[in-house]
Amino acid sequence: MNKRLRLTRGRLIALIIGTPLVLVLIAGVAIIEVAHAGEGSYRVRLSIPVRAHSVEISLDSGDLHAHQATSARLEVNGIAIYSLVRSSVTSVNTRSGTSVVSRCHFVFWICSFDYQVGVPVGTAETFSDGTGDITVTGISNSIVTASDGAGNITLTFSKVPSRVMVTDAFGEVEIVLPAGLTVYHVITQAQFGKSSIGVPTSPQSKHLINVTNASGNVTITASPANRH
Repeated sequence: MNKRLRLTRGRLIALIIGTPLVLVLIAGVAIIEVAHAGEGSYRVRLSIPVRAHSVEISLDSGDLHAHQATSARLEVNGIAIYSLVRSSVTSVNTRSGTSVVSRCHFVFWICSFDYQVGVPVGTAETFSDGTGDITVTGISNSIVTASDGAGNITLTFSKVPSRVMVTDAFGEVEIVLPAGLTVYHVITQAQFGKSSIGVPTSPQSKHLINVTNASGNVTITASPANRH
């Protein structure tokens, strides 16, 4: 004959605390399985004639690789991965600027974009990423803005910029400026990291480099041709 266990105070507390935790765990596993089952992807191919002097690329999650294009069109090529709810890519092209915005609509699991972007010469460039790396090479445009929630930001310039604004919450920031004797007005804030500046600086310079990094290092150097 089985003996019934007494419902002691300790057992009651264990039931009260343990039961919801088990249910949450089961629900979490179920969501993960459903998300995997509903995973999908699609190609992103955009070629937009730029009418204005500003270009903005924004994505919620993923890696963005950009370079200076030789044409007058904004080229975006890559892949989008999502689960359950398809993500969206929208573009707006007006006289005030051209923007491509990539958004996740099921933020609790799989959603990312992986882009190769060609930016026309003569435009102000703005890049923003929620989670992922931003890498831009061969920049000849004079105004560049980049912001990232969690990821590395790397900007490599082929011509001297007039204004560079960078904000990162968590990651490494590296800016590589052209070889030469140009003097820059550099402002850096690395709250939980170190700043390393390897270019001539002066607060009177008209070439502004402003970098804020909440958690990570900031490195500003010249291209190898100007290093000793």
